[in-house]
Amino acid sequence: MTVLMQLRRVVGEDPGRLDRVRRSAWTALFAVGWAVLFGCGRAPLPATVEGTLRLSGKPLDNCLIVFFPEPEKDVPGKPRSMGLTDRNGRFRLRCDNQRDGASIGWHRVTIQDMSASTGVRRRDHGTVDAEAEDMAPPPPPRRSRVPKRYLSARDTALRKEVKPGHQEIDLEIK
Repeated sequence: MTVLMQLRRVVGEDPGRLDRVRRSAWTALFAVGWAVLFGCGRAPLPATVEGTLRLSGKPLDNCLIVFFPEPEKDVPGKPRSMGLTDRNGRFRLRCDNQRDGASIGWHRVTIQDMSASTGVRRRDHGTVDAEAEDMAPPPPPRRSRVPKRYLSARDTALRKEVKPGHQEIDLEIK
């Protein structure tokens, strides 16, 4: 039995009803084809971003760079991106969802010095600490090389725009 014969059996002999069913089927097929062809709810690909962090012109190593999408200028819900600087101050951003790059649009940029230390030995108060001996001296205190104004996404004045494609975004702080 053909599809047309089955449709006639379901809708009866009313030709108007058959035309409406046919149009609805074509509309549904068109909508599904459109969604498959152009994507349905897929997030845009992030832009790849790398650059260099400098403090007063000198590369800054071991710093965590975080790009927070601007909530006022863009669609909320985009992932943040981060990267760690190497010994030459170079970084490459990676999104929270583990994709390379950053979402397109404006971002607030924070910087955290990962080599800063309070000089206090951290303890988790678990079995690892119970077995540890306090023979070694605590690490020496080390102040952050990054000014406090770059630590908070709310307070930072550092804003950068990420555009589609690959780009170099160098950061200079003082």
